[in-house]
Amino acid sequence: MFQSLVVVLLLAGCGSTPEDASKERAAEIEERAMQAENEAARAERDRTQTEQTAPAQAGTTVTVPEDDLPAGSEEIDGSQGESTSSDSGGTALIDEDDRSSFRQLQAKVLGGEGVVITTLRGSPIVRLGDVTGGVAWSTAKAPVAMAAIAAGTAKESDLRLAITASDNAAAERLWSGLGGGTTAANAATAQLRSAGDGTTVVESERLRNGYTSFGQTSWRLTDQARFVAGMACSDEGMRVLSLMGEVTASQRWGLGSTGAPARFKGGWGPGVTAGSGDGWLERQMGILTVSGRPIVVAIASTGPGHEADTIALTQLAKWVIEHVNARSAPMQPDC
Repeated sequence: MFQSLVVVLLLAGCGSTPEDASKERAAEIEERAMQAENEAARAERDRTQTEQTAPAQAGTTVTVPEDDLPAGSEEIDGSQGESTSSDSGGTALIDEDDRSSFRQLQAKVLGGEGVVITTLRGSPIVRLGDVTGGVAWSTAKAPVAMAAIAAGTAKESDLRLAITASDNAAAERLWSGLGGGTTAANAATAQLRSAGDGTTVVESERLRNGYTSFGQTSWRLTDQARFVAGMACSDEGMRVLSLMGEVTASQRWGLGSTGAPARFKGGWGPGVTAGSGDGWLERQMGILTVSGRPIVVAIASTGPGHEADTIALTQLAKWVIEHVNARSAPMQPDC
């Protein structure tokens, strides 16, 4: 069902008719836009191409600087100068009551949590929680797979294993087929750029013995969401998205457990910061169909370990399904 929806999304005509926002909401948006403008210079100075997190222990809250936004706020996409409601038909994806509900959920979940929600246009972007990114782990297999497809070096069996079963050996073969090291990293980074992530750089060196180099890429949730939003704009991205709709049953927690049509890729492991074994990070990225419309979601948890964090991701994904306002979300990407 969802595969058919994506095809429809790509064939549908562009454009949508925005609804008029309420005066109260408009005033709120204007105030946030002014605040963002005043802080733009400082935010741009602080932005780096790699995430920076303080060392943490398992179960602690990890915060990555993200454009100086307070946790639980909606982000204004400064790169496009658009307000939080510009591409959602004048209707916010998440309102104040929803944010209050999220804070209540946070209080019940072990560790730190992070949620980013956007549309296929990559705007507006809503960020909730105190985890804003960290090491990519196996979510980095998506741009690597796209690069291998683009280069014509990918075997179908390796693509399927790497994406649907998160098989490390298959992903390493895709990486090696690209030339490995800097050559492979550049090819995968180029896929990030083509899909809309203008910041992340795929790691080229093996920072930790026993772990892939690309898996140690630092990836912010907002950048990851922008990447997913743009995947449908290329043949390579569409092919990987298709595989993301066939994730093995043993890994269908979080975005794969809500009952809604979902295309997603997860990643998990011991370490929140690239190259370090500080704590545990569980994350997923993907597209959910809510009220018949596609919503892009990136979620993460830094709880005590894999079992607890899969439960946390499932709670976060179900919260998104219950609270996101998808009625005005565009039906096609902005390619």
